[in-house]
Amino acid sequence: MDQAPLTTAVFNDLIAALGEIRDGYVGSVARFQHPIDVAEAYRYVAQVLSAASELFVEGDPDHPRLALIVSPARKMQGDNPDAIYHFSRISGDRSYRISGRMDTQCYTSFTIHGAAVDGGMAGPLLGDVNNRDFDVASDGTYSLVLSAEKHAGNWLRLDSAAHAVIVRSYFQLPVSAQCDQTTHVNISIEALDEVAPPPPLSDAVLATRMAEAVAFVRQATLGQNVPGASVGIPFVAEEPNTLPVPYSFRDSGLPVPGAADIVYAMGRWELGDNEALEMTGRLPEGVFANVMLWNRQMQTLEYRHRTTSLNQAQIKLESDGSFRIVIAGRDPGASNWLDTEGHPTGTIFWRFLLPDDDPGAIACTVIRLS
Repeated sequence: MDQAPLTTAVFNDLIAALGEIRDGYVGSVARFQHPIDVAEAYRYVAQVLSAASELFVEGDPDHPRLALIVSPARKMQGDNPDAIYHFSRISGDRSYRISGRMDTQCYTSFTIHGAAVDGGMAGPLLGDVNNRDFDVASDGTYSLVLSAEKHAGNWLRLDSAAHAVIVRSYFQLPVSAQCDQTTHVNISIEALDEVAPPPPLSDAVLATRMAEAVAFVRQATLGQNVPGASVGIPFVAEEPNTLPVPYSFRDSGLPVPGAADIVYAMGRWELGDNEALEMTGRLPEGVFANVMLWNRQMQTLEYRHRTTSLNQAQIKLESDGSFRIVIAGRDPGASNWLDTEGHPTGTIFWRFLLPDDDPGAIACTVIRLS
């Protein structure tokens, strides 16, 4: 006799999903043709399963916990070597307090999201606040209440449809935050309502959480756009080896878990063995800026042992204050080299956080390495 019929049914659906992902995602020639892309796709699926377990199977809005979204061993959703991201499941009918401390981070924000209709990590943006908008004590500590009713002190209104909170902590340091094991975020979340300790795990509760996890696994793989497909997003270039004029996420109206305070520019490189892509421009004044290379799973290339991303503290400027960054598969002898790690194609992603002025266009030129 099956003692957990609901969970068994969801687990069977997970097994079916993995078969669909093997055949329709990893095995899709339209998505992946190069051997390195296929190998990375299998690794990516394993990392998505890891996230599904921690964020959803273990997620409990009544007893919340801020879990790390990404790490050097779990890259997804356009991870960022210069940021530490946290996620917690919450419920719009409860109240919460987040307590933390600003240390070496240059920016911290909190975004409230509804449930994603496609099963994604987080859905429509329902509210946001950053460290410019709330009081921080002289020692860097702060407290922020999330609730439907207005609360004295730092407060963010909690919409009745609230499903998750995402915390973004950005660091503009000579050594990227994800490469420095001493860099971390002091933060916690607690429910303010009286909540009894959780009862022993039941079939119904686990099945509900696992169903969310399976939906997330499908969305993070089968639900992703085919690389190179037209997406109609203002900050995404349609032609390879080009970048659009940077565009504000807040103005895009996209119902996805992007940071509302960031201006983005995204394109893709397609280079031959003896080709490189030169990017030139000027960095606007602002809180933070960086550029990185992603593979076809929106994972930053191996940044622990290669230079595949650069933040504003790491970019070496020209004598006139402009920048010149070269994307190439081998050292081009440039001051700023982003290593493609053998990938003939991939994504270029720029972030400009709270820029004082609109970032200007970034010129892209294909050059010969010789």
